[in-house]
Amino acid sequence: MVPEMSERQVFQASELAFLLENCSSSYDYGENESDSCCASPPCPQDFSLNFDRAFQPALYGLLFLLGLLGNGAVAAVLLGQRAARSSTDTFLLHLAVADILLVLTLPLWAVDAAMQWVFGSGLCKVAGALFNINFYAGALLLACISFDRYLSIVHATQLYRRGPPARVTLTCGVVWGLCLFFAIPDFIFLSAQRDERLNATHCQYDFPRVGRTALRVLQLVAGFLLPLLVMAYCYARILAVLLVSRGQRRLRAMRLVVVVVVAFALCWTPYHLVVLVDTLMDLGALGRNCGRESHVDVAKSVTAGLGYMHCCLNPLLYAFVGIKFREHMWRLLARLGCRSQRAHQRQPSTSRRESSWSETTEASYSGL
Repeated sequence: MVPEMSERQVFQASELAFLLENCSSSYDYGENESDSCCASPPCPQDFSLNFDRAFQPALYGLLFLLGLLGNGAVAAVLLGQRAARSSTDTFLLHLAVADILLVLTLPLWAVDAAMQWVFGSGLCKVAGALFNINFYAGALLLACISFDRYLSIVHATQLYRRGPPARVTLTCGVVWGLCLFFAIPDFIFLSAQRDERLNATHCQYDFPRVGRTALRVLQLVAGFLLPLLVMAYCYARILAVLLVSRGQRRLRAMRLVVVVVVAFALCWTPYHLVVLVDTLMDLGALGRNCGRESHVDVAKSVTAGLGYMHCCLNPLLYAFVGIKFREHMWRLLARLGCRSQRAHQRQPSTSRRESSWSETTEASYSGL
């Protein structure tokens, strides 16, 4: 998941040098030129490498600016509503922090893609781990929000509203701890490595291909499939209950949360499908083809960019769909001296714990 030069590109460069050396030795000793060592040389990666050098720095720079500004605004709004912050808002605050920490690493990866890694092995480990911690945190926190809404609406159980105030904070702590555990391979195996054949130093994993496959499976299952299945199940049950009860106001209040989940699925599904194809090619389940490998490498860069774009989408969704979020944002701007008549058009919200990202101006989940 670390947005680095393709591991297969590094592996193939090393493999090509090995094959050329062994084939030269075979020729010197008069061995058969059709020896199996030379039957299938690695594919050239010039096109995908040049594409990454041009595409990734521009995209990562844009996402860095948009993600930092958008999620910074979300965090500021929610921190300003501390007294009336709901459990959903607390999860949302942690989600904004995760997105901010993730986009903070993007300039480093932009430099890595454009030139080489110039920041040393220590920062390579920290940046790689930080990136993956927050990748996992984003998915797991969305799953927590879904499960909280599921218990509240389907089973009428207020897990966080009626429990100890620290319960939601403890849940977030468990999520961060789990994400830190998932990032252990980054601390161990990531390093800045000089490759003489590529004439560059890159932040990359130093483990065999089987380790790369295992890490990809972990990212696919823990960072995508399980959270997505939890979200899909919870919201399917929620929508079924609300449709039967004809809770139109509650359906409207749920719309933003559903839109956020759909955005997560649309942004990350293409990337994981491409990685699945790439893994099947590495394992030999799909036939080796140089044209296909080049297309997969380019597709992986494009779809990874789409996935990282998810960090910038959530603030836009809150602003365009969530009425209460817009109101809180206008009040914050007014307090900062940015005068706006809209900031005073509505009376302050009730002191009850209602979500700041609600689509309605009423307490979204009161009495559910």
